[in-house]
Amino acid sequence: MPVKTYSTIAEIYPHLMRSINYKEWADYILEISKEVKKKRLSALELAGGTGAIAKLLHVKMKIISTDISFSMLSNDGDGSVLKVCCDMTNLPFKNKYDFVFSTFDSVNYLNTKEKFLRYLQSVSSCISDNGLLAFDVSLENNSKKFEKYLNRRGKVNGITYQQRSFYNPGTRIHYNHFELTLANGKKVEEIHKQKIYRFDEYFDFIDRSDFYVYKCFKAFTFKNADTETERAQFILKKKKLC
Repeated sequence: MPVKTYSTIAEIYPHLMRSINYKEWADYILEISKEVKKKRLSALELAGGTGAIAKLLHVKMKIISTDISFSMLSNDGDGSVLKVCCDMTNLPFKNKYDFVFSTFDSVNYLNTKEKFLRYLQSVSSCISDNGLLAFDVSLENNSKKFEKYLNRRGKVNGITYQQRSFYNPGTRIHYNHFELTLANGKKVEEIHKQKIYRFDEYFDFIDRSDFYVYKCFKAFTFKNADTETERAQFILKKKKLC
């Protein structure tokens, strides 16, 4: 019987993400950050994984990268970026940051409305009054498009893996089930669940928070997103108190 864990995936994560152009993604995030009119921003990355984006941005801004998984944070190689292990719904920071962001639909792991609202509240406590919060989300058309593509298997660093991807339109949960056999023969499994909220639900959540939607683009572009969008890039500002 495989052992359930949430750390082993860090060992094969770079391989699973090998098709991602981190340089282009970092450049896109950098362009968004320029909405904050400041020469050298203080930035906080949430759910940063191994810190691939942060490592490309740290020469442009003062950045801290965070993730809930210590194993992911430890798997970066050079230690060039300051990292903190924490939950994005309960951030421990007392400082105020100019720019808070996450990438690769990390907020989809907040699979209840309550968790998403706690996330917004937590960010609100550590972002400057004129700061920006930026995150991208995966929408239903993206799940339908890539569901079969993510069914794959392979071997890397002595670990044999099989990934099974399944989207349930009834619950709006996208499952990614990983079965891994380690070099020592031990079998482990991870089950990742992402909530695929409706496009308009995000606006409802944000309306209940200290933020408002400043801009919302089709991801990796500067064109307005809509209900047919596959991935949307949200950019939020804090509401001004009367």
